[in-house]
Amino acid sequence: MRFLPKKSEIEIKILNVLEEEDLGLTISQIAEKIGINRNTTAKYLESMAKRDLIYKVEKGPTSKLFYPMRMHKKFSDRADYMVKFYQLLHKSLFVDWIGDVKKAKEIGLQMSKDASEIYKKQFKKIDFTFENITRLAALAIEITYPTPNVQAKVYLIDNNSFYLDIKNCICESKKEYRSICEIQVGLLEGIINELIKPQKVHVEEIECLCDGYNTCKYKISLINDNE
Repeated sequence: MRFLPKKSEIEIKILNVLEEEDLGLTISQIAEKIGINRNTTAKYLESMAKRDLIYKVEKGPTSKLFYPMRMHKKFSDRADYMVKFYQLLHKSLFVDWIGDVKKAKEIGLQMSKDASEIYKKQFKKIDFTFENITRLAALAIEITYPTPNVQAKVYLIDNNSFYLDIKNCICESKKEYRSICEIQVGLLEGIINELIKPQKVHVEEIECLCDGYNTCKYKISLINDNE
């Protein structure tokens, strides 16, 4: 009987793990799932990415996400189409039909209960406290945003509030797509409230590409029980 070499066995484990996670996994998450230390896992992942066995997305100088190769087409070839379709959907719904982009926040809030399950699955070993939300918010946006080139950063204000800064928002500075940011307000507020309940937060967009700013910036504040 012929046995696969150890290298092949490990790569097959990695492929199987990634096939179950369309949202992508970090090096640490993959290492934990296959039971190998992080540094060794990173070497395997880089080698496999170079050979086009898996798909790598750079999220910063030290942050990388890995996907099954079948996701490559979805990210690279269909991203522009997905964004344009999403923009036209928002314009048709909130500008042409409803006539009020602010209504998008209400829909975001309505979606948030089901949407929060995505994050519970992705970060199932995380204790969802407000403090941990400040650490996860940027990564969570980058994982689930419809385009791979989005960049998100968190800036702490104090222990009870922070800014979430989103670069390359698909509102693209066009006021007819402003509802994209409004629905993001509702999603952020509703999802975070689902994750940290009974605590609650208030979310507001304080800067937007549509108003001439360089990014779309949201302020997330923990609501005091006395408020």
